[in-house]
Amino acid sequence: MKRSETVHTARNVRCAPGELSFDVEVAGIAQEVWFKTDAPVTPNADAVLAACLMPALLWGGTLEIDAPISPRLLRCQSEFQVIQRMWSRHWSYGLLPMGEIDVRAPARAIERPTPGCGVATFFSGGVDSWSVVVDNPDVTHLIFVRGLDIGPDATELADDVEQRLRAAAAEIGRSLYVVETNVRTLSDQLMPWDVYFACPLAAVALLLAPLFDRVLMTGDMDYETTVGQGSDPLIDHLWSTEQLEIAHAGGRHSRVERIRMIAEDPVAQRTLRVCWENPDGAYNCGRCRKCLATLVTLEALGVRNAFSSFPACDELDLTQLDEVVAVPNVLVLTLWQDILDLIREQGRTDLEAPVAKVVARGKRELGLPDSYRRRGAANGRVGMTERNELDGRLKTVLESRSWRLTAPLRRAGAAARRPRR
Repeated sequence: MKRSETVHTARNVRCAPGELSFDVEVAGIAQEVWFKTDAPVTPNADAVLAACLMPALLWGGTLEIDAPISPRLLRCQSEFQVIQRMWSRHWSYGLLPMGEIDVRAPARAIERPTPGCGVATFFSGGVDSWSVVVDNPDVTHLIFVRGLDIGPDATELADDVEQRLRAAAAEIGRSLYVVETNVRTLSDQLMPWDVYFACPLAAVALLLAPLFDRVLMTGDMDYETTVGQGSDPLIDHLWSTEQLEIAHAGGRHSRVERIRMIAEDPVAQRTLRVCWENPDGAYNCGRCRKCLATLVTLEALGVRNAFSSFPACDELDLTQLDEVVAVPNVLVLTLWQDILDLIREQGRTDLEAPVAKVVARGKRELGLPDSYRRRGAANGRVGMTERNELDGRLKTVLESRSWRLTAPLRRAGAAARRPRR
């Protein structure tokens, strides 16, 4: 069968109090997908589209859903498809560029909107979710999702994280709902998590839609350095329905700025969770790339020892940066460049050389020039480090032999351009 003739299906959609499940087949892979929650909600089928659309885009053809979907979602998904198709041309995952597909589903009858009861945001205990809570005082509810960044077999770790986040939510005066899903058993067979992760978050938001006016989503990057994948301000709002607004949050701040925002928060200091490897069920291992980036940033800010959610150590072992830290793309490179800027701003010369080495190695491995910088200088002004680099290059030019040999030509040209009296 040709790629354009592939038919993907989501059938037997079952909506019950606290649960949504359906049978999906994408590119010949069949799976029952489910979402379960302790929230007092009976969902509609909108989450089915959010969960299935991206995997189907890899193969083209048609996606058929046998349950009614929000008319607004059915309209906006075509724009979502176009953006993903264009972004996919620049991805470095070894995938064919995405196509566009025909989505066939009945439109749901929309009743008169009823007032929601709050604003929710996703809350994993990480830097991004903590900074959104701090930056948006109108948030009333937090959503923790089991089965996404913590694997389905890591039950003890998920229980530990849930317990800590429930306590943190109570301490900061927010309600916390928990959702569990097996959607990664489908997506991991079909596509990279980095390009898909925002879709199950949108599905969870749609699952809980009757409870809220607005749900906030955030990604790793800020507006200046966004790379066109995952959660992004250009696409997150396209998952909104007639009753629920889904909005991108956090784009005003870089990751370093987000860490600075939560650096003095005592609850964040006890519960911050950034680890993505979790060896032996560790809450934070302190040794993976994300742990090290966070710890170096906290050290530069002078608050590392206040964060008790990481393994205790008197001094950071900076030799691990060479052994552990990979720079596979410009997203990670920009993060380490931002950390290096912070280190120089804070005058932490003890941290500068190891981090500068990571940045230089990243540029070299990505085939970028030493002068590469994705982020511009703050306020349009050249910072001290960049000024020193420019001054050095200018000095090299002015002292060069070619500059001296061409001096007569420059003087003659200047004379010719002078206005005659």
